[in-house]
Amino acid sequence: MDNVILFGRGKYFEEKKNSIFSLYRVKEIWDSSVEQESMSKYGNIPVINPANAVKDGTERILLVSVKFMGMWRFLVEMGFDPERFVLPYEIPGLYENDEAISHCVKSIVFERDEVIVTTFQDEKLKVHNENEWRVLLRRFYRETYPIIDAVSSMSPVPVSAQFGTERGTPIDRFYIETFLNANKQFIHGTVLEIEDNSYTKAYGSHDAVSMVMDVSSQLPGVDFLANLETGEGIREKLADCFICTQTLMYLYDTKAVAENIYRLLKPGGVVLLTCNGISQNSRRCMDHYGCTFNYNMDAFKKMFDEPGKFEILSMGSYGNVKTVCAHLSGLCQEDLREEDFNVNDKYYPLIVYAAVRRVNG
Repeated sequence: MDNVILFGRGKYFEEKKNSIFSLYRVKEIWDSSVEQESMSKYGNIPVINPANAVKDGTERILLVSVKFMGMWRFLVEMGFDPERFVLPYEIPGLYENDEAISHCVKSIVFERDEVIVTTFQDEKLKVHNENEWRVLLRRFYRETYPIIDAVSSMSPVPVSAQFGTERGTPIDRFYIETFLNANKQFIHGTVLEIEDNSYTKAYGSHDAVSMVMDVSSQLPGVDFLANLETGEGIREKLADCFICTQTLMYLYDTKAVAENIYRLLKPGGVVLLTCNGISQNSRRCMDHYGCTFNYNMDAFKKMFDEPGKFEILSMGSYGNVKTVCAHLSGLCQEDLREEDFNVNDKYYPLIVYAAVRRVNG
């Protein structure tokens, strides 16, 4: 097992540390921000400022940072031999730039005045500073990720402003219905919906009795008018289940909304909530009611953080960068592959959901 020196201990280091420690014997960790030598938390390894390091060593120096160009220049000016420098871009786990570099680059050789980058096509490219490296990196990204050219050439106008409804199923609808299907055991007894009762019909039990409320509609099928924000018209202890999908984004006073949901539910009743995360807004609702929020899970935590009144039974999000981009662009579910919906990334929530029970009493 070879001895190496690590320069850097930020996020790039954190991603690769386990692999590095399994492949090498780390002699020192360098950090330009430390003033006095200390010991790292990763064993008996000293952490020192490279300004205080011995310059005539032979160990390879791993530049463990995406800002390695600055490290290279700094160490050269300090008198270190650049032939010792290594960018560990092929060592797992791959971090940010690494995948594009690995896809395009055969080798990176550090010299005193320039860095020689050789591609798999044996093209030798000379880099002298951070700006030149970023220009080259953008080229590698374009070669690795076709989406860059696709997005840069796309129209700023979406494929559909109607969520793709004119030719298929809206992507957010797929997630909403996945949530309702997973929680259909709560859709029984008196089931309340807003505007219409389509979800009660689709997912309710055989004993479900449908009730429909709206804030202003006079359409047939609306049983009563009520305002979830002001409380006007709210009927006390009405519902065993309240299906409240894609509504809260158009209301401002979330604590008042939570209180009025409490009033609508019977003791033990459950509200099934979905809201936009990263999503196009409904033009009809936004133009008519105004849109105040898109949601994350923390919003639900704060809305229903009242022990003795509410119990959050489940909470989460659906979506990933691909389905979010597709939805924003006006694609429909049928434009994507089934497996595109298998990954849910909490950092890219298209739909945020919660099932919340009114506590008995």
